[in-house]
This record gives sequence, C-alpha cells and structure tokens, in this order.
Amino acid sequence: MDLHVLDHVCQLLNQRRADNLPTIPVSINLSPSDFNIDSFIDQVLGITQKYQIPHNMIQFDLMTQPVAVDQQRLKDAAANLRKQGFRICLDRYGGENNDLSTETLLEYNFDYLKVDVRSFNTNRQRAKIILASVINMSRLLKIVPVVKGGEDQDMLNFIRSLGIMLTQGRLLAKEMPEEELSQERDNFESVEERALFSGFNHINVLDPYLETRDRLDNNFENPRPNSIFIVQSQQAKLVYCNSAFRSWTGCAGMTKRSGNT
Repeated sequence: MDLHVLDHVCQLLNQRRADNLPTIPVSINLSPSDFNIDSFIDQVLGITQKYQIPHNMIQFDLMTQPVAVDQQRLKDAAANLRKQGFRICLDRYGGENNDLSTETLLEYNFDYLKVDVRSFNTNRQRAKIILASVINMSRLLKIVPVVKGGEDQDMLNFIRSLGIMLTQGRLLAKEMPEEELSQERDNFESVEERALFSGFNHINVLDPYLETRDRLDNNFENPRPNSIFIVQSQQAKLVYCNSAFRSWTGCAGMTKRSGNT
C-alpha cells in the first residue's frame, strides 16, 4: 500500500464529515511487505491523526499469506494495528489465490476472514459442505466471515442461510467512481445500524459443533428452530430465520415468513 492511498482515503472521509454525509468504514489493501517500511505504524497513526479519523473506520485487507517477510515483525505490527483500533482482514480464502493456511490461523489474529465464493457451485453438495465448514470454523475462531463474489441469487440465498451479514458482490452493489460515491447519502447504514449488525456478525446460527447429520436435506442450517429478532418500540422485527423455524412457526399456527433476511 502506498501511504498516499491512506492519506487520500482519510481526506475523503474528512470531507464527507464536513459535508454532513455519512462516514463509512473503508477497506485498504495491504501487502506483508508494507510492514517492512520504516516506522510504518507511526506513519499510519500520523495520517489518521492529521484528519481526526477514528481508527475503526479503517480496515486493512492483507492480500497475501504472510510468508515472505519477517514473521515476528509482521505479527507484532498486525497486533499493534489491532491494538490501536484498526481492523485486520485476511483476504482471501478460495478463488484463484487461496491464502488460508493452518499456520496463518494459528499464529495471527484477524478480525475478518474474506471468503471468495466465485468458484463455488451451489448446485454441488460438496461445495456447500466446504463453504459451510469454513464459515463455521471462522466463527468458532471469533473471526467474522465476509463473503465476496455473491454474483447470483442462488448463491446469495445460500449465503443468507448461513447467517452471513457481510457480503460483497455486483448483485448487491456495483463499483462506482469516487465522485459518485462521494454524493451518496441514503445507501449507507447509520452508525447505530452498523453497531447492531456488527453484533449479529458474531452470532453463529449454524450448529457450533458442525454435526452434518440431517444436514443434507436441511441446507446445512441448524436442524433446531433458529431466529434473530430486533425488538424496538415494543415491536419485533425478524432479521433471520432458518427453515426449521419457518416450519415450526407454521405448525404452531403463527404467521409464516418466507425467505431468509
């Protein structure tokens, strides 16, 4: 990452704040070699301080498996960034560049794991098993899973059945020029919504022991009824439910909800 990129991003966030536009978190690609830059952490802190950008507004996506640089130096730097309030994401598992290894998960602490599903075929049962297992493993490690490549409705439906709250793909939003993004007002979640859904991201709606028995005909969901509601102003809003919950509410005579939200 060129540090000028971080400076530009912080400048844009500062301008949005000055224009009374929603402040949105931004992900910046980072390579392990960036940690070899002298006083890299100090320079990052200096840039964010200059524009008074909260550290939780910046996420660093580590693009490749950390094998080409001093391991201890990289571990210390990543831990320091997290301690300072920045978010670290391992990008990515799956796709053409599968950078997930047992050593990486054992030795490094990440906030997010980005799973590329563009090579997954939801018509293949084996692909579903692999994807559900990776998502479950991520949650058990207290790492928030992020799915990238949700390009069709079938994949999006399956992702939702796993309780995934963070997804990126052209089906949801396409790339846009900076000048168009800078004018967006209504398509971003509020700070309150962000905090709420961040909590949802840590809920494992799958069976935490990943028992695959009875899963083949149940879309890998927990066979027990499972749902998440938001209660506000004495009203409950359903934000997630599995097929077992929909079946149970139907048998119980309650209003049946269709689809996963």
